[in-house]
Amino acid sequence: MTLTVNGKAMQVLPGTTLQQLMVSLSATGRGSAAAVDGVVAPRSRWESLELRAGQQVEILTATQGG
Repeated sequence: MTLTVNGKAMQVLPGTTLQQLMVSLSATGRGSAAAVDGVVAPRSRWESLELRAGQQVEILTATQGG
C-alpha cells in the first residue's frame, strides 16, 4: 500500500504500524515525533496504530544546534 511520508510516496506492507514504519526509517530515538493525517501520534500509540493506504505521515526529529 502507498503512504505519503514527509511529502514522498512510500510503499509499505498492509498492516504496517507506525512503530514499524519509524523503525524502518531509523526514527525511533529520543526527539522523534510523528503525525498521521495532521494529528500528532503519541509514542505510546505507535505500536498499535495501524496505518492505512493514502495516509499522510510526517516524521519530525529534534536537533541540537545554535
